[in-house]
Amino acid sequence: MTTFEITLSITSVVVAIGVSAWMRHLGNTAGRDRPVDPERLRRFIENAPYERLDKVMKPGWRDDEKQQP
Repeated sequence: MTTFEITLSITSVVVAIGVSAWMRHLGNTAGRDRPVDPERLRRFIENAPYERLDKVMKPGWRDDEKQQP
């Protein structure tokens, strides 16, 4: 075997192990909800744009935006 073939074989094994580890990580974490971060939730509640809440709660709010020039 030449040096190129040895390097290619070693690289292939390393990449295969890396991909296997990544797939295992994805399999373990897929479908999970995000962990609840109380500090982040508190900051969101403090800084939420409540002045725009009426646009979300009002039925047909998207139609209103389309009609305005």
